[in-house]
Amino acid sequence: MKYHDDSTTASDSIYLTLDETKLKFLMPELFTPIRKLKHRMRSLGFHSYREQLTEHIAFGDSQGAIVASIEPLQIAAYNEDIDCIVLLRYSSGIQKRYGFELGDRLVCINTFGQSNKLQADLIPGKNNSQMWSLVHPIIGDLLSSDKKLLDNRRQEIGEKGYQYIQTLVDQYLLKKPNVYRNGKPFLAIKVLV
Repeated sequence: MKYHDDSTTASDSIYLTLDETKLKFLMPELFTPIRKLKHRMRSLGFHSYREQLTEHIAFGDSQGAIVASIEPLQIAAYNEDIDCIVLLRYSSGIQKRYGFELGDRLVCINTFGQSNKLQADLIPGKNNSQMWSLVHPIIGDLLSSDKKLLDNRRQEIGEKGYQYIQTLVDQYLLKKPNVYRNGKPFLAIKVLV
């Protein structure tokens, strides 16, 4: 892997492929002339955000996500390593395009990192592995058209898994009602308070 640490592997990678049309809708800024040129020149050492996203959704750890609110659109992305959710907020344009309903079940793809301090928005659960202090969630449904892979993963997570995530969402909204992250993939690593 070029952009992610390959000394560890995700337990639940589902190898999603990036849908350029979905990405362009979610992040049109990645398709400016200069970004397109950098993407074409990635073999010369230029950083390619599209290539990084491709790697993230292919090899990251897939978990459940739930639509936590509609206005504003907020999606709670679960990660089992820290046993918590990350609340991601999106623009109204995303809601207009996808027409999500409260409680809709999605799939997120997480990558992890380590620092001296746990990210401020995280509320570690009882099953926290304590291996990681940083989580970077991306909603797979917003970047991939691999419907069969996404549906299969939703089935694996199952009713019990999504109910557990909903419990964490309810607890989170009571404890940190105004704490969220921007849902755009490259901004979803940063906490907004």
